[in-house]
Amino acid sequence: MRPLRIPGLRVLVPLAFLALAGCSVHFVSDYDEQIDNGLTQLNTDLAVFVTRMVNAAGTPAGTYTYKKDDAYPNKDFYAVQEGKLDTLIVRAQVHKALDQCPSTAIVQHAVASAVPGTDVARASAQIPKDDCSVALLQLVKGGIGDLKKFHEVQGNAGIPAVAKDPILVGGVGSLVRAAMTVEVAKKTGAKTGG
Repeated sequence: MRPLRIPGLRVLVPLAFLALAGCSVHFVSDYDEQIDNGLTQLNTDLAVFVTRMVNAAGTPAGTYTYKKDDAYPNKDFYAVQEGKLDTLIVRAQVHKALDQCPSTAIVQHAVASAVPGTDVARASAQIPKDDCSVALLQLVKGGIGDLKKFHEVQGNAGIPAVAKDPILVGGVGSLVRAAMTVEVAKKTGAKTGG
């Protein structure tokens, strides 16, 4: 039996191979649903906690050191959120290691759109070139740490009502929004100016 010969096949196979070699294949998507969901939940948890603390300001339940049934629910909030953020940071580091990070321009634009004007330069300066969401998530974790310190030094006063917007609209709230903006941009493939 004679092998089947197709004219031009010797030319077409290498051309097809070259065409496929020019395509980029992503085995892991830039978008990470767990990071997106984690940030969304963090935003909810943060808003609920701060509102609860504002409502309990000036009472023992609003203090950082409040103890209930051998537990410290207010202190524990910070530990839980920092632990969750550590996990999100590890996930973002995996994307960085796999070279699946969004451009620095996307991250910088997200910071500029979510962080109050006076803090944009400070926050943006902490985001290294092509460092994905890692640095932004670390800024969020730092913001949780700053809120924790603030809550602690307030003593018996707790978190006053006048601090709610500076915390949730500015401060850590703006950093969470910036990180969420990056995730939405990655999910939708949105292009940002910058």
